[in-house]
Amino acid sequence: MRRLYNASFPDDERIAFRRLLKELSPERKMYAYYEGEELVGLSYLFFHEDLVYLSYICIEESLRDKGYGSEVLQIILEDLKDHRIALDIEEVKEGTENEEERKRRKAFYLRNGFVSSGVFYRIYHVDYEILCAHGEVKKEDWHALIRKHWGSFADTAVYY
Repeated sequence: MRRLYNASFPDDERIAFRRLLKELSPERKMYAYYEGEELVGLSYLFFHEDLVYLSYICIEESLRDKGYGSEVLQIILEDLKDHRIALDIEEVKEGTENEEERKRRKAFYLRNGFVSSGVFYRIYHVDYEILCAHGEVKKEDWHALIRKHWGSFADTAVYY
């Protein structure tokens, strides 16, 4: 799981894996997804009241584009059908270095039941859009969730 996590996210977007494990609790959960004995993917979620932040989701590179990502998302959506689910993606902006990747990522989540919340924010000099499923997520909801889990660092987010 550590190898998959480290290979799937850039250094500056990762919380140390050891810390993720140390902080597991009823409000911070990690799930591993298998097909038989083979690790397919993992997810890490932050909980706050009825809102869940799907912070990390990744699929083994050799298994991407084979439907596993959609399958994992559907498991999450079904298991958490009584919760609003939110995630953040890099905002799709024309002319960005990874514009096509951003478009594909957003299209993937939209195909799998997420919609734009209309909430955008900047942190770490990166602009993000919040997508949600199972209900509306407002700026105040999102901020309360990240403040609970990130502490005062969450106050550096600039919403627009």
